[in-house]
Amino acid sequence: MDNKTQKAAEGFMMNLTGTNAAEFREYVAEITRNREFHDGIEEKRSSHGRRRDSWWEYGIGTTLGVILYAVCRRQKPDIVLETGVASGVSSSHILGALEKNKHGQLYSIDLPSGRESRSGWMIPDYLRHRWDLTKGRSSETLEPILKKAAAIDIFLHDSDHSYQNMMWEFETAWAYLKAGGLLLSHNINYNDVFADFCRDNGVKGYPLGDMGGIVKAK
Repeated sequence: MDNKTQKAAEGFMMNLTGTNAAEFREYVAEITRNREFHDGIEEKRSSHGRRRDSWWEYGIGTTLGVILYAVCRRQKPDIVLETGVASGVSSSHILGALEKNKHGQLYSIDLPSGRESRSGWMIPDYLRHRWDLTKGRSSETLEPILKKAAAIDIFLHDSDHSYQNMMWEFETAWAYLKAGGLLLSHNINYNDVFADFCRDNGVKGYPLGDMGGIVKAK
């Protein structure tokens, strides 16, 4: 993470979680030095015959993965729910944070594509006990999971990036977010839905590149 990106990430974290720069850097150093985490991913990469560049920059990518790790370390969520898994960069970092917290569960929804037919294949084995994967379209599976959970702490959108689907996911998940919870979205640059949702709900959105975040008021 270069200096410019780190400064932007520190501001993003401060706005969403109140984390100061020093604390954020501690979380970054923590996941960077975590050999069990990186060795676990390397083992999965090797066993699946994947080159490093075939997965590490696909989807969320490592920089946003580290930021998700820091968010979850800071917030110490009970339940995180994400739509879109692919190889599992975001899932691995979220689960790594939950494991370090010794608390929390990640619920993921994914509709595997031909390119990534095995949802979350890179997730290290030692983290999978905190992971619950549902395969299917979010339009069919999101509401049942939310109703079962009753309330969630963090929601991350990274599935179908059409305006209609993003707005539906935002509105649906927002109703189940706890006060003080976070709505996060990847690829907010694809359309105007993030800005429109913020305007329609009278909330402030914080962008970081193609990632956006919103805090639900307490």
